Amino acid sequence: MTNHRYYHDRITMALDDLLRCQSYCRMMLKNPMGESFSDERVVYESLFVAFIISYGRVFNSSNTVDDSFRGEVSNKFGEFRASIIRKQDSRLQKLHERIKTKRNTAIAHSDAVSRNYQHYTNSPLAIGRNPYYPYDHEEVQWALELTSNLIVLVGEEQSRIGKIAFERDLFGMPNEGT
Repeated sequence: MTNHRYYHDRITMALDDLLRCQSYCRMMLKNPMGESFSDERVVYESLFVAFIISYGRVFNSSNTVDDSFRGEVSNKFGEFRASIIRKQDSRLQKLHERIKTKRNTAIAHSDAVSRNYQHYTNSPLAIGRNPYYPYDHEEVQWALELTSNLIVLVGEEQSRIGKIAFERDLFGMPNEGT
């Protein structure tokens, strides 16, 4: 396989993950947020965690099947990811950063800053934040907008690279220019 095919595979993985994100956001918007510890809230928080994890996979490194192409594909995909975020308005760029921070400090990892425990009167009883507190429907609508925007850009890149990496298109016809 060529580096173009490995890059195409990485783009395809990103598209798969973003389509999942879109689905999770749509499901969140159909469901009430619910009260803490209610069944509704458990479902809503589960969808939120699934969204955050799926989104984060797009913006973290991954291995190629052939390690000799890992660095090249990772660098190329990293440049592409940065470019598609720069194309978003500032509101969505800030949301992107919040999603990544939520993933890295509370959802995929357990950093102390995500809970910020306080011990009053020198007691072992800790009081902290709920790091899993999900986005409300307005924020989920923004996440859906961001995800949908990224799906378009990733899909365009997948098509572009597919024409370079493969001799035939999806339907078995020879690609033009190959």
